[in-house]
Amino acid sequence: MRNETTVTYMKNGTVKLIMPKDNYIKLLQGNNDLKSAVSMMNECHTIYLEDLGKLEALDFRMADILGFKRKTQQGNQYYYGDYVLSNHPRAEKD
Repeated sequence: MRNETTVTYMKNGTVKLIMPKDNYIKLLQGNNDLKSAVSMMNECHTIYLEDLGKLEALDFRMADILGFKRKTQQGNQYYYGDYVLSNHPRAEKD
């Protein structure tokens, strides 16, 4: 999936996102998957591997579509680290 989202950091502290509607719909579907997984976890006090897969897919989908970058540590990509904004000094470079 190629990132087709344009992220503009405004001077007033806001962010402007422009993305294709199909990416927006994918985020909506991911949000519904998240809601379903959390509901199941609350009802059963457990997590199914299927739900874990949905959460992982949402993690990658959101980072890709919203243009988040992996945080680097000493110049190397830190796979298990948090995402940061694309304009962060320690954001991975494309």
